[in-house]
Amino acid sequence: MKKIFIFISLLLLQSGYLLSQYDIDKVRNNDITKEEVYEHVKYLASDKLEGRYPGTNGDILARQYLSREFQKYGLKPEGDSAYIQRFDMNNGVKAGSMNSASFTGLNGVIKVSDKDFTPLAVSSNGKAEGKLVFAGYGIKADNLNYNDFKDKNGNEINVEGKVIVIMRYSPTYMNTSNDKFSAFEPLRAKLSVIKDLKPAGIIIITPPDNNSNDDDLMEIGNDIVRNNTGIPIINVRRSIIASLMNERGYFLNLITSDINSNFTPNCFEFPDVTASFNVDLQDDISKTGNVIGLLEGSDPVLKNEVIVVGAHFDHLGYGGSNSMYSGKEKLIHHGADDNASGTAGVLELAQKFSSEKKNIKRSILFLCFTGEEEGLIGSSYFTKSEKFKEFNIVAMINMDMIGRLKDNKLILNGTGTSSFWVPEIEKLNKTYNFSISMSPDGFGPSDHSSFYGKNLPVLMFFTDLHGDYHKPSDTYDKINTEGEAKVLKMVYDMTNNIANGQTKPEFTKVVKKEEENKGERKSVRVYVGTVPDFSYTGDGFKISGVQAGSPAEKYGLLAGDIMIKFGEKEIKNIYDYTAALGEYKPGQEVDVTVKRDDKEVCLKVTLGKK
Repeated sequence: MKKIFIFISLLLLQSGYLLSQYDIDKVRNNDITKEEVYEHVKYLASDKLEGRYPGTNGDILARQYLSREFQKYGLKPEGDSAYIQRFDMNNGVKAGSMNSASFTGLNGVIKVSDKDFTPLAVSSNGKAEGKLVFAGYGIKADNLNYNDFKDKNGNEINVEGKVIVIMRYSPTYMNTSNDKFSAFEPLRAKLSVIKDLKPAGIIIITPPDNNSNDDDLMEIGNDIVRNNTGIPIINVRRSIIASLMNERGYFLNLITSDINSNFTPNCFEFPDVTASFNVDLQDDISKTGNVIGLLEGSDPVLKNEVIVVGAHFDHLGYGGSNSMYSGKEKLIHHGADDNASGTAGVLELAQKFSSEKKNIKRSILFLCFTGEEEGLIGSSYFTKSEKFKEFNIVAMINMDMIGRLKDNKLILNGTGTSSFWVPEIEKLNKTYNFSISMSPDGFGPSDHSSFYGKNLPVLMFFTDLHGDYHKPSDTYDKINTEGEAKVLKMVYDMTNNIANGQTKPEFTKVVKKEEENKGERKSVRVYVGTVPDFSYTGDGFKISGVQAGSPAEKYGLLAGDIMIKFGEKEIKNIYDYTAALGEYKPGQEVDVTVKRDDKEVCLKVTLGKK
């Protein structure tokens, strides 16, 4: 067997197979070329990498590929394991072994099969037991004069200490042209209200409708931000609850139809049914990491100043909660533009600058982040790590979705974070003639935000959203490789001018008018100016930064604060916070309690206007 293996290996070597595992080796060039862009993106967005979700085999293959390229360029490894800065990432939760559900009635105990229920990620662990109550869609909307916790005669039902059954969606969820309950349909919006009613537990079912007999169970969920409601919550097949109702003269189809038609709630307690269930969720932790390589500058003094050139290499795997795909079949989300394109950009720039290293005065740190899609996890980890403190970073250039240049349109974010950016952009664009749109703010939904939160000048290159965003159809064949190469040449010129310039970009905080701010949910009319820390997994809402000139800054909220109370509402997570904002109006003063250095600090914040 050994001789056969050696013989086959020799044949493969002679054919060149083992010498060139990647097509990039066939087109390698120290210049920035569309051919190299194509090959990098083709591999990173291939089926083999399965969407590069953190902790998966595709993630490992991507890190190996990036490390191999960095090594070829002669970059200095700056990870804790060669080029990899390893860390554990919380990918949400998975079901443990102690989940159970049953109903007790006059005819005894009915045990629910584990094929007919599932715990949900929004649940807390523990046991729920109590009288069973049906509460429609679980919506309490005072502004619409609607309350699912009232019976058909308008009397409010006390659900404290009981197990409530609620349906997904809302009475108008099928009316796409006039879904007046749309703001109340998300499960988190419902739970933020329901938990104040203090039920013992919540059972969720899919409502019946005229277009579908769908009674599939919901996915557990993979939210990295645990929405710990303090209440056990499960999803049960509708047929189980409908059977219990039918036996007692209640008919779910008719009740639902009446609620949908007349907007008349019909909350009632099952006269003889007690529900009991136990939720056992365990953290789903995966091993992942950023990929980091350093090109040391040639100037004995300026080499101590470092420019970060970065992009995230992760994507959505097979979809998940961030997917825009509506089909039921699990498909690979290839993430060619988002963000194999930006990752290819880091590689192309690293290769070109490495070939010119004798002429580069300042040092350049090439950084490929993971976990961006789940909330800037990788870049947040880096900027909080000891590794970040080792470098005197003077600017960060980020590339996110740069592969679909259309009509020569280029979007630049962070242009207000240094007075250096705009004049330099205008000068360089005389060569490239892009139709440039500039956004001054340094906070935004990509990795440059983590660096701006550290008071560093940032600039992000972006060629806009498109119809394949966060869908399986974001494939390598749709990349405008010639357009991306053109964008990368401008990034190169910008980075080169910083690396060899006499002065470094000076940091400027961006002060925005309140009506321009869109950092919180669109349905919220008030503005505070807090920036969430999505990498935080404890109780409370952790603030990673505050907008300059915002109420948050004016009234003393600080980066690193953990908000635990907003007005009278306890804050367990970001979803409690956004729900609390919706209960206030601009101009109101709110008592806010935060944890700061293990101490509770109480502040009074006057809310701004969006």
